[in-house]
Amino acid sequence: MYVALIVFMVLAGVVSVFALCVIIADMVKGKGTQTVAVAQPVSATQTASREEEQPVFPVAAPAAEESAVADAEEQPSREVVVADENAVVFSAGERQTLDQQYGALEEEYKDYYTQIVNYALTKPNVKKIKNDRYEEYKIGNTRLVRLLIKKGIVVCEFILVNSDFKNFISDNKVRIKHAPTVLRVESEGALEIAKNSIDIAFRAFEEEREYKRQKRNEKRRKARELAEQAAESK
Repeated sequence: MYVALIVFMVLAGVVSVFALCVIIADMVKGKGTQTVAVAQPVSATQTASREEEQPVFPVAAPAAEESAVADAEEQPSREVVVADENAVVFSAGERQTLDQQYGALEEEYKDYYTQIVNYALTKPNVKKIKNDRYEEYKIGNTRLVRLLIKKGIVVCEFILVNSDFKNFISDNKVRIKHAPTVLRVESEGALEIAKNSIDIAFRAFEEEREYKRQKRNEKRRKARELAEQAAESK
């Protein structure tokens, strides 16, 4: 019985040693095939250089896109002009000049326009100002009439201001922008109103000129009186 126990213990020891050898062999094989990564300390300069090496991908700015859309919307609309069957020409839609608008007027409205111009020219020392948008007649700084053409209609603009009010703001050196009185000349009656308005503007100019003349004479008279008083006091 004692011998059997010794034999069992020897066999158990041999089996344990064999199992341990097998486990060790497996661990050695595993170490030969695996790679162990060891974290290395990274300096601040290496971190900065790595950040600089990162690729930069451009990102479209929303503001730039909105600006491009706004520019496109502000571009004048284009109209299609068919030159012939094989060619199509695009031209930018541009505002017509005053002469072009006048040429497209009906004959009746052309006559209204011409009569207003000729009536304004009857006033003395009148000067003409014309550009692509309007034609204007003035005496000094006083506007008699400004003519425009809108949607095939002759339009007159007048600056009609009460003379007393105009003299008051002139004496007090106040600058005021007056809104124009707008008249659409579509009939003989409107044509007569346009001519009468030119007369009103011209009378306002003459009244202002007379008022300024009287003010100058008054200043001269006061200056003479002061000079006479000073001479008498001596």
